[in-house]
Parts: sequence; structure tokens; C-alpha cells
Amino acid sequence: MTEEKKPLFTILGIEKNEDGHLVLDFDLSDEFVEKFKKEHNLKRWSQKRFDEWVSENIDLLLEASGIAQQARDALGDGEVDE
Repeated sequence: MTEEKKPLFTILGIEKNEDGHLVLDFDLSDEFVEKFKKEHNLKRWSQKRFDEWVSENIDLLLEASGIAQQARDALGDGEVDE
């Protein structure tokens, strides 16, 4: 029996807050958390560092997740803000 591999991360939801910024809801695998901590020389999880990383890589993350158009639609202006 082969075990199905869980994605490193999944974007569960996307919405626009009252400030006009996108709010993303992530499901992170344990493997992603460990890799992220190792790559960023962290001993424990840092939500602040993760948020910064997301902001720096938002376009790539949305494209990789296949929801770039949904993000554009949520913003209502055709562009994804960081």
C-alpha cells in the first residue's frame, strides 16, 4: 500500500479584509514547518517570519496553489497586493 504524500502547504481560504489586504488561511504540513525552520535558522516556529516570507513570495505562492485568479477577483482590481 502506498501512502499519499500530503502537500507541503495548502491555502484553505482567501478573503479581503476591511483594509483592502488579502488574508490567507494556510494548512502547513509538519514537513513544511521543519523545512522552513531549517532554511531560516529558527529553533521554533516564527509566525512573524512566516508572514514576512509569505509577503515576499505571495505571487509565487498564489500561482503554485492555482488561486492567483481567485486572489485577483477577491481584490477586485485584477492585481495581487503584497
